Amino acid sequence: MNKSMIAGLCATVAVLVSGAASAADTPHAKLYQPEAMPSLYITAAKAQAACPSDQVVWANWSAGTEHLPTDKYYGRTKVGAYACEADATRSGFVLSN
Repeated sequence: MNKSMIAGLCATVAVLVSGAASAADTPHAKLYQPEAMPSLYITAAKAQAACPSDQVVWANWSAGTEHLPTDKYYGRTKVGAYACEADATRSGFVLSN
C-alpha cells in the first residue's frame, strides 16, 4: 500500500465516520451528494455481510463509477468505499469499462 492509497483510505474513513460533510464543504461539490450515496463500507467483508445475495463493488464517488472485484481499480482509487452493487446502481453509479 503506497502513501496515496493510505491518504485516500483516510479520506474515505473520515467521510464515513463523520457523516457531517456537506456538498458545499467538498472540492467536488457537484459530485458528492451524501443523500444520493449508497451505503458504504470500509471492507469488502462488511459490505458482503450487509448484502449477502448481492455483488460487492468498489464505489468511486469522484468518478461516479463502480468497480467489480476483477477490475484493476477495485479498492484502489483515491476516493471510494465498498458497496452493494444494487445499492450503488440505484444511487447513479455506473459500471466502469
